[in-house]
Amino acid sequence: MSFFDYPTPEPAAPSATHVLLPKAAESDWATLLEFARAVRFGAGQSALQAGSGGRSLSFLLEGTLEVGTPPTRFGRQRRIGCLETGSLVGEVSFFDGAPRPACVRALTPVVLAEMTPQDFERLADQHAALARSLLLDLGRILAGRLRRAEAGGSPAGPAGSSWDPSTSP
Repeated sequence: MSFFDYPTPEPAAPSATHVLLPKAAESDWATLLEFARAVRFGAGQSALQAGSGGRSLSFLLEGTLEVGTPPTRFGRQRRIGCLETGSLVGEVSFFDGAPRPACVRALTPVVLAEMTPQDFERLADQHAALARSLLLDLGRILAGRLRRAEAGGSPAGPAGSSWDPSTSP
């Protein structure tokens, strides 16, 4: 470890304020996942590149992801944190369409459920109440991150933003 490698604490269990759709039934999760595509990555593979486009939102169904800063001109990256099963990935770009702000790499084999804005529109057309709940919860989670960042804490919170895996299929 060099002077410029900053240790990051291991992720803690997500608090209730980070849980996506905490009151959703298993059938709600099954419906939500019908409008998403499974994407798999092997350990060490890049899941998202900083600066890349893409407006998808992903739910981490299995595995562990490492989030890092974009590479410097010397190719160095700093680890920002880890995302565990239940975390959200890509939600900021989902909303604003801007390039991805961080690099995300699979530490273990990973399965993501990816939802594009078009997938969300189809969900909203067929299941308006569930789509509205999803949007409101995404807003609540992002607002919580902003408040933590403004208070000097980690914007990702203890373990990123998560839903409760015990309630999902």
